Amino acid sequence: MLRDTNLEILVFSSMSLQACHEGRPRDGLDLARAAQDRATRLGSPVLQSLIAAREARALSLLADDTSARRRMSDALRLVDRNGRGRPSPEWAAFHGHAELDYAQGLLYTELGHHQAATAFLRAALAHQEANYGRNRALYRLTLARGLIGAGEVDEGAAQATASLTDLEEVESGRVMRRLTEVVGSLRAVDAVSGREATDELAEYVKTKGAA
Repeated sequence: MLRDTNLEILVFSSMSLQACHEGRPRDGLDLARAAQDRATRLGSPVLQSLIAAREARALSLLADDTSARRRMSDALRLVDRNGRGRPSPEWAAFHGHAELDYAQGLLYTELGHHQAATAFLRAALAHQEANYGRNRALYRLTLARGLIGAGEVDEGAAQATASLTDLEEVESGRVMRRLTEVVGSLRAVDAVSGREATDELAEYVKTKGAA
């Protein structure tokens, strides 16, 4: 209604992300494509890259491996065109190679390739700037989940407990959901490190819930 293309892209891409979190990947894909249509007309390669990664996420949740990989390749190609076309809006400043490493890690996780996922998630964590505390917490917890899925429980437990340092700086329902998922994964394995980490993480969740 406001005829603000940038705002339309932000709303559609955010709704796409939310739809995927809620288990509605078909809606997530449709919303991401609506955002991409507008971003293409706007002419910002970085913004197009961000949305292509969200399309890839929805496609991976739909088990469309080939299309998901193709859109992720497009996202990588587009982000390297930074400096051409229109600059990306301020709300997309977080997007770059660290975010794409994380997106690729999620893609491989959804496809069940946990070992491949952890390589990208390690890179995402290594390249994420310290001032993005929420992203660092999310990346570390997602890495922990991937390591546990790959059978590397001891390191997964260590990464999970290390995330508590990052969590002290952020308030995020998305991160807390991921923390709860990691606690569930650790409880499902029979390992001393897993039990110890579960106790520490569960206590943190309990404390935050009472706050």
